[in-house]
Amino acid sequence: MANHVSALDGKRVSGMGSDGEWGAVTKAPMSRELVWIEQQRFRGFGCSECGWRFNPSSAPTGTSFDEMMRNFELQRDTAFTSHVCADHSKGVR
Repeated sequence: MANHVSALDGKRVSGMGSDGEWGAVTKAPMSRELVWIEQQRFRGFGCSECGWRFNPSSAPTGTSFDEMMRNFELQRDTAFTSHVCADHSKGVR
């Protein structure tokens, strides 16, 4: 599935939105977007508007690579949608 591919370098990331539809993950309040961040001590997903970063709670689970990717993306997208930007200062990324 082409929608499983993540965009890099601060671009929008495709994934499942809160409505269960695949597309750009931008349904959160404000104009925040899930972006890819590459720094010396962090490489992963974060919020374009605050200092929130996605830290998976465990290794991806599933019986196939596709199932593992779906579970990872669901965990990532749920965490992104539910975070509150005011709780995460932007600071220096």
